[in-house]
Amino acid sequence: MSQSVSRQFAVFTGLAAAWAWAFWLLTAVLPNAVDIVAILAGAWGPTVAAVVLTWRDAGRDGVRALLSKYLAWRSGLWPAVAVVVIALAVTVVAVWVTSLGGVPPGFPGESPPLTFLPVVILVNVFLGGPLAEEAGWRGFAHPLLRERVGPGIAGGAVGLVWGLWHAPLFLLPGQSFAIGGGDPASFLALTVSWSLLFGVATEWAEWSLVPAVLGHAAVNTFLGTYGVLAAPFYRPALVGGFVLVAVGSLVVYRVTHSEPDASASTV
Repeated sequence: MSQSVSRQFAVFTGLAAAWAWAFWLLTAVLPNAVDIVAILAGAWGPTVAAVVLTWRDAGRDGVRALLSKYLAWRSGLWPAVAVVVIALAVTVVAVWVTSLGGVPPGFPGESPPLTFLPVVILVNVFLGGPLAEEAGWRGFAHPLLRERVGPGIAGGAVGLVWGLWHAPLFLLPGQSFAIGGGDPASFLALTVSWSLLFGVATEWAEWSLVPAVLGHAAVNTFLGTYGVLAAPFYRPALVGGFVLVAVGSLVVYRVTHSEPDASASTV
């Protein structure tokens, strides 16, 4: 990886963390009734970092091109549908496999009725992180790294940073609900897996962010809102399932695609 790409990725990571952690650390002193505002504001760190660096390098037109990826359905609907179906399938299979060991199947705790699932996913698009984060992770960082490395290394690196970026939410008392209540090791394995899957889906959709946004909302919904990640007995099957589908999707993509023009996706 060239020094310029490495430096750009490091600056992006620092800006994304600085913005998010500044807001999240405020929750230590804010009243409980308003600390959710700081959590939601901090979630915009990756996109803020991407916009700042894009504005610096490509001006207003570059920022417009970056944000237009949220609405770019260049390769059709199927990559977005695929990642949502994959997220749902892995969750259901993980619950079922775990139930074979004697754990009653079902969603832990109080969860919205499944008939509300489309509404819950839509709410998570706007409030659960996808809209706030994906212009940074898959819109800026992933194609930046793809200028020099393959989709596996790019997706893995972004996923590692994505997971570690959430660190304050694990360390601050009472804030782990914002990342589904899982343990740090499982969460980091999941973010790397999701990043591989969402990165492949983004490339498959010719750099549209729609699959990544909906996939991000789907995992937030199935694992977070419905409480699956918060239940320790489901985590091994969840991690194993998402690792398998992430590696599988990467292999299929590499076999069926030539290297994309990542430079055309950066702005």
